[in-house]
Amino acid sequence: MKKLVVTSMLLLSSVAMAKSYGDAGCGLGSVIFGNEKGFSQIFAATTNGTSGNQTFGISSGTSNCVDQGAMKGARAVPVFIEMNKAALAKDAARGQGETIANLANLLGCNSSALGQTLKSQYNNIFVETGMNPQAIEAGINSAISANKAQACGA
Repeated sequence: MKKLVVTSMLLLSSVAMAKSYGDAGCGLGSVIFGNEKGFSQIFAATTNGTSGNQTFGISSGTSNCVDQGAMKGARAVPVFIEMNKAALAKDAARGQGETIANLANLLGCNSSALGQTLKSQYNNIFVETGMNPQAIEAGINSAISANKAQACGA
């Protein structure tokens, strides 16, 4: 839990420093209130916090979490896995779900093909790794690179 809190604080602080966002950072609050200085940033931060969309926005590149201060490409995948590993494991066991769709988007894959690959490789990706985010990412990358056309639908 402590690791999750520290990771979240680091992510949020780096996004909050981005010049195209106000002090509240990206997320629904920045869409609604913009980057105006002052009191409106309190409302923006409250909106980001209560709606719970800032982490998703950082991971997926939505809700103004693009360009400066964004988590993109290869940098976004480890953060996404760290923040969603339990839900990702559940969806991978089923071969479908929201976290697989979002991960597929980050990886540039077809979510259906990726879901089937994660389902077939579930024991190699999640069980043997003990839910270590780096090991999960390595397992996913290994499963995809074994047959990119089938695993990613590319």
